[in-house]
Amino acid sequence: MKIGLSKTESKFARYTEWLDKFNVNYEILDYENHETDLQKLGDCSGLILSGGVDIYPELYCDWDTKETKGTYNPSRDGFELKLLEKALEMKIPVFAICRGLQIVNVYFRGSLIFDIRDTRNVDHTKISSTEDRIHKVRIFRDTLLGKITGTEEAEVTSSHHQSVDRLGEGLMINAKSDDGIVEGIEFADKTGKPFLIGLQWHPERFLNPEEPASGNILKYFINECEKKNIG
Repeated sequence: MKIGLSKTESKFARYTEWLDKFNVNYEILDYENHETDLQKLGDCSGLILSGGVDIYPELYCDWDTKETKGTYNPSRDGFELKLLEKALEMKIPVFAICRGLQIVNVYFRGSLIFDIRDTRNVDHTKISSTEDRIHKVRIFRDTLLGKITGTEEAEVTSSHHQSVDRLGEGLMINAKSDDGIVEGIEFADKTGKPFLIGLQWHPERFLNPEEPASGNILKYFINECEKKNIG
């Protein structure tokens, strides 16, 4: 069994080290090898969409600014939207992290808050280049995420300045921070659909990978991928 892992420009080793700890066999899917790596997903039993740079705002009907012009990676945006489309067609599990959650929301016609510090006056960015912010999230009962983690509260690693604004079609919120920022999404109606969870936090950066908000989710995802592989 192999899991597809989208390549990111930022702290990619954190993902591969995390998967190595759990003995996960993975295939790196690199946007720079767009056509060949899109085909590689066909041999995978699941997909992880990693974090990274902001999504080009016109994809969710917003405007670029002078300050952010040229900081995007449209090639990666297009590649990951196609990866997600293919994964959904294949009905394989999808685990989306930080930017990955945002890609999922945009794919389902949702939008993003361009900068939550400006619009909500709260800060979810990392403290420094080497230190993530830590904050609490509320995990909602009667959600798949709640079932997997077995808890209603967790401390998570935070390193983002954008988040879900208008929720994508067919999705539901499964976690929020105390200041109201969306921290997790999943399918609202899961009937006939594959596993899909998006997290705004970074489970691959937890000091203890066995924490419920990290290890439990990865293990559940792996189990769902194994079921797909057997099937």
